[in-house]
Amino acid sequence: MIGRADFLGGISAAFAAPPLFNPPSYAQSIAIGVCVPQSGDLRPIGDAIVRGVRAAVDDANRQLVLTKYFSVRVFDDQNNAANGIVAAGFAIADQTILAVIGHLSGYVTTSCVRTYAEANMPLIVPVSTDDAITAGIYHNLVRLPTRDFDEGLLHARYVAKKYGPKSAHALTQDGEYGPDVVNGYLAAFKALKIPAEATIFGIVNPDYAGAADAVMKADPDHLFLAGNLADMGPVLPLLRERGFRGTISASQGFFDGGLVTKYAAAAEGLVISTSMPYLAIAPSAYRIVTDYQRQFGAFTPPVAFAYAAAQVIIATVQRTGATARNTMLSGLTAGQEVNTVVGQFRFASNGDPIDPEIYFYAVRDGKFAYLQQAHPSGFLSK
Repeated sequence: MIGRADFLGGISAAFAAPPLFNPPSYAQSIAIGVCVPQSGDLRPIGDAIVRGVRAAVDDANRQLVLTKYFSVRVFDDQNNAANGIVAAGFAIADQTILAVIGHLSGYVTTSCVRTYAEANMPLIVPVSTDDAITAGIYHNLVRLPTRDFDEGLLHARYVAKKYGPKSAHALTQDGEYGPDVVNGYLAAFKALKIPAEATIFGIVNPDYAGAADAVMKADPDHLFLAGNLADMGPVLPLLRERGFRGTISASQGFFDGGLVTKYAAAAEGLVISTSMPYLAIAPSAYRIVTDYQRQFGAFTPPVAFAYAAAQVIIATVQRTGATARNTMLSGLTAGQEVNTVVGQFRFASNGDPIDPEIYFYAVRDGKFAYLQQAHPSGFLSK
């Protein structure tokens, strides 16, 4: 159990990224807040988000005419809703912070949205796809990755075109991630007039054998696994052992290196959708990715979307000259296109991308092989 003293100790460790050089005295300092786990089991993901934001800020400071200088301040939310609200309060109290990037989990983000909204603080959501984040009454945020419902919708359309199933089935758990993806999946098949059903099983003490048996009884042409690999992975080999004859695909919770190490044989041929583009064929991202890899290593999805979140803030400041939070917020929601390392974005009034995109990969010989994007764009060459 973490006490209040421990939490406040984590908050007091908030810090600004050290500058690569001393800005001139006339340069205005604009700070970006980052509220993510900096302690606990999820700290590695929080650290990746912080690295992505700092890399984008450092790159911008090297290239911009220094009338404005960007810095980063990090707050530890410990991936806890109550602590997240306190961390948000610390970020709001810092008048130099123009916008915040965060949080990691959907339930923490939704718990904090009101706090930011009441202070007119813009919030950029870098990784959470939870539908609830943009379903409320507050419109002080934008979100980069495609929300769960839209992933399910786009995934189903791809499956219908690629496989032409006569019947489809989705398997998910009663947790935070998965059910909304399935809702989109079923809605798409309903519109296409293709029979589709879903099986939901528990995330606490999961009955993998029972879930596999339910799928076998339904005997669909295609099965969609909507959830996280850590929670749903064991059902995959059970389906193979029972001789499931249909094709199988999965949501972005399966876009995980553990899939090809722990379940290599069972995962062969699996098609997975994700918000993460194949940056090897994104010409505009080449310099950014290679520079980052040279200094820090793998340009992972949390790094990439955190980098993009910082780019959204920086581009909005450049375009609008924003020096106040209300101006920044107006600029974010004006419908202007923003180019980032993970694609081009325009945001709807609720904060979600106007034209959501997902990308498809297949497991081949123990590796993820890129297939295609849901719909063509000028960002990727394929």
